[in-house]
Amino acid sequence: MEKAEKQTFEVIVVGAGIAGSLAARLLAQKGISVLLLEKDDYAGKTKACGGLFDRSYFERFVGDERIIEQRIRKNIFHLPWGDVTYDCDQVTVKRRIFDRHLAQEAKKAGAVLMNRKKVISFEVKRPGEVEATVKEMGSDRLWQVRASIILLADGPHSVAFQNPFFKRQLKKKYWAYAQVYEVKGVALPRNEAHIYFSPRLYRWGYGWIFPYKKESNVGVGAILSELAKRPLKQKLFEFLRIFPQTAPLLKGRPIVDKKGGYIPMWLLNRLSDDSQLVLGDAGGMVSPLFGAGINYAMEAAEACVPVVQNALKSGDFSARALKAYDLEIKKRFGRELRKQMALAKIIIFSKHFGKLLPVKILSIIAFGVKYSRWNKIKILAYPWLGRPMVGAPNRGKASD
Repeated sequence: MEKAEKQTFEVIVVGAGIAGSLAARLLAQKGISVLLLEKDDYAGKTKACGGLFDRSYFERFVGDERIIEQRIRKNIFHLPWGDVTYDCDQVTVKRRIFDRHLAQEAKKAGAVLMNRKKVISFEVKRPGEVEATVKEMGSDRLWQVRASIILLADGPHSVAFQNPFFKRQLKKKYWAYAQVYEVKGVALPRNEAHIYFSPRLYRWGYGWIFPYKKESNVGVGAILSELAKRPLKQKLFEFLRIFPQTAPLLKGRPIVDKKGGYIPMWLLNRLSDDSQLVLGDAGGMVSPLFGAGINYAMEAAEACVPVVQNALKSGDFSARALKAYDLEIKKRFGRELRKQMALAKIIIFSKHFGKLLPVKILSIIAFGVKYSRWNKIKILAYPWLGRPMVGAPNRGKASD
């Protein structure tokens, strides 16, 4: 294979998704030399995602209103016994547009962006000295890039897991997989996101319809253990064609885009090692209850900046010094995700005791504020005590 000369930067960012591109931009704005590497033709090209997240994060980190598909004012959760509605302030985006925009913004800030470049391996020779081997996609060309620190933001199957320290933390049994289509036309009110929980889909999974400008993002996702008996493409076909609540809205609409992808819904115990930080999906920064990850990816990108700055200033790139990143993640959202992980374990275990039980437990955990004590009992006993009813509306949110 052809090898080229070595290049040197202060920071290598692997993956130009949300976490990687935003981190590259924020670091470049601080005057740090950054190389941003993306294996696809452009960032977001193959990302399977609903693209729903909080508007406050959009305003804080993006701001270009042209990237927004729709502004969402209501999340409507469809449960076997009725609907639960939350007011919210969110947006939908197309990831192939959104991620590409973030990558270009990183480039404008001074980061060196290279598409069609895949990091196939890396080695930390010592803290402060990283060497990555990069392959140009579609060719045999390889070259080495050096840096003081590497940020690993390249998704569920990250090159980070070449490091046994990170690989030992993987809990793939808690991962999910999502199949996502875009169909022509906006199937529901433009300011509403609809999420469907039903054992007719999966005991632990859900479907959704999110509005875009001219299309609807339609998907079904479930934990991997559920997919062995119920193929995901088959369930998405049912969601589009015969599922009672959605078929009248979706049947006959042309499909304009198809994607699928893993959802790593389990936060790593440690996200740093010598000269290494893990961000976004690579670190399992996804809600194990709802599959939300965009907010967390943005938080992680912002959290890593002062840690990288301090390491460059002090010359200390040891795991001990970089543990400041883990502490910041814990403070921002780590504690909350770990609570959700504990609850997810209970829900996953409950699916062995009845096809409705996971949805019942999730409803009490996630939507309990909507129900009186008596109606929570009715949820657990449904359908024998009748249909539980929601109380007065409260504010709330969901993401992704």
